[in-house]
Amino acid sequence: MIVLKNALVLRFDARRQTPQTKHATEPQKHRLNGLRYVAIAIIAATFSLSGCANEVLLDERFHDDRLLHWSVVDDPDTIEGPSDWRVEADGRLHQRSNIWGRRGDFLGRWYGTFLISGDKNWTDYDISLRAMPVDDDGFGVVFRYQDQEHFYRLFFLQDGLSGGPITRLDRREGPDYTELWLLNKGYRPGTEMSIEVSVVGDLIRASVDGKSLFEVRDASNPRGRIGLFCYAQSGMAFDDVRVVSN
Repeated sequence: MIVLKNALVLRFDARRQTPQTKHATEPQKHRLNGLRYVAIAIIAATFSLSGCANEVLLDERFHDDRLLHWSVVDDPDTIEGPSDWRVEADGRLHQRSNIWGRRGDFLGRWYGTFLISGDKNWTDYDISLRAMPVDDDGFGVVFRYQDQEHFYRLFFLQDGLSGGPITRLDRREGPDYTELWLLNKGYRPGTEMSIEVSVVGDLIRASVDGKSLFEVRDASNPRGRIGLFCYAQSGMAFDDVRVVSN
């Protein structure tokens, strides 16, 4: 915006000089024309950069059942696995396995399965998706995923026997998770949710169905891929996963 403002100032200055230089010399005319060209060039460059700032990095509607741009990662020491991620006839991505960590893992971990996509060098971006939880256990979104033990997770859990109802932002380092934010509220099974997550620098923001959840600052993981997560959530459905740079 500063560049655009300066460009317009140059343009207006050139216009103000034009009536006063009706009989301008050739060097003066060239100078005025030069100012106009500089202004136009700066404006064009500004719009060009603005267009690049919102590049679509991923737009997955799950029309292809081969999941070509995704990879499955199951947590170690899980039971009722392996995971079963698949695109079904309804045009949604489902996870049909009840995979979860051994009893007691809900004390801050909630191990399960991930479906990962993107580039490990992605830095600042917005994620949006639709999620339909069928069971009352856990699911979520992961972002700035570097490897199986370094990423952030926005986690939703309803089941009271597993530590719910909660909505929680975690940072994973090694085998454990660190809680960064917590709300003692879960979700309604069978109701579709629109989830959005934004990461810019060390600022993390999230919303559900257009309502803001939090703004948290954490600089531990500056870049990474994105993914989906399930914990004992058989039948979970996801759709319209979109990632846009910002």
